[in-house]
Amino acid sequence: MIRLALSLIKFSFGEMEYEVLKNINQIIERDSKDTTYKFALLRATIEVIQEKSPHIVAKGDRVIMPVGLLVLKWLEYYYPIIEARLPQKSGDNLSTRTLTFRSQFEKLTDYYQNKGGYDVFYKDFIKCSYPSTLNTTIYYLCKSIRDTITKQPMRYIGGSISNNHYSIFKKVEGDQRLSKPNKLDVEFMIDRFGQFSIPKDYFSVFEYLGSFITGTHSILINWAKFTVAKGDRSLSMNKVLPKILQSPLNERDVSISSRIFDDYTQEIGPLYCVWSGKKIKDDRNIDHVLPFAVWRNNDLWNLLPSKKKVNGDKNDRIPDINLLNQSKDRIIDYWKYIYNQEPEIFTRELKVSLVNKELLDQKNWEIIAFDALKDKSRYLIETRGFEAFNL
Repeated sequence: MIRLALSLIKFSFGEMEYEVLKNINQIIERDSKDTTYKFALLRATIEVIQEKSPHIVAKGDRVIMPVGLLVLKWLEYYYPIIEARLPQKSGDNLSTRTLTFRSQFEKLTDYYQNKGGYDVFYKDFIKCSYPSTLNTTIYYLCKSIRDTITKQPMRYIGGSISNNHYSIFKKVEGDQRLSKPNKLDVEFMIDRFGQFSIPKDYFSVFEYLGSFITGTHSILINWAKFTVAKGDRSLSMNKVLPKILQSPLNERDVSISSRIFDDYTQEIGPLYCVWSGKKIKDDRNIDHVLPFAVWRNNDLWNLLPSKKKVNGDKNDRIPDINLLNQSKDRIIDYWKYIYNQEPEIFTRELKVSLVNKELLDQKNWEIIAFDALKDKSRYLIETRGFEAFNL
């Protein structure tokens, strides 16, 4: 069914655009997650495109846009985040302030804190009516954002697809030297902050499907909006959306598996890491074969013993098909033991989330279940774009 759906997408949208969609998904899932910059860059680019900016120009097989429009979007995105002192980079906190432009941004949010916040700042900035005392702060903030955009996410985005820098976003070097104006305004940013380009096929995908990529027209957002519209005045998106997003399974539960593998060591002997095959001593972890962060599943078949270091190295990555094949005997042996310990739970969970009832009722259920596990892993890696794990 999944492959049929993907085939239909290929047919209706075009092979090139389909590949771009896969690349975008891979970028979101596999590219570095050290900062939120890549998310902000993709979101800003999509919004500029979908707003039909008059400053967009097609040239050859690429589409050119002003970097200044992205800076304006980043001011909008990061203002409430900086104002609330939320972390946006690994290690980003109030003591280190590792976000590139955080300290400059905080001067701005602190100034407008009791003056109406972002709404007032935005109106002042668009009208160029902000106090002259803020000119230096705003200029160097916007310049820092511009430099951050062009030197970091633009440079590295697509790293999981290509080893080349600027593989998707490319800077278009201008011939004008940047110097601080008497008062920075949006027109100056559009004209003087430089340009960037993206391939036309990416532009096409962003234009038609961008709102689904950013989530602004997602099913969940529209569901929340509908609920708010049909409810009483006390309802708001802030109240409704978290409930719709909430999963009934929020924690990793390995209690039954831990007990089962304790019994294993008493009855059979030492455990061996499902992935490395090395003997587990005092470093046992219960690993989610398909990571909990990717697929909230605490089924017994998905919980197998591993060495602590191996589990840490695997983290939220998906076991590679070759690794699964190398680990096949250990996986099946553990499954058989789990089945003997908890036949009803194990069988029910297999039938619900891994193999349909008709296939599972066959004599070689363990081979069928193993092949189904490989299919899930292959789908998560090749179609969904999650990073593969191998030793």
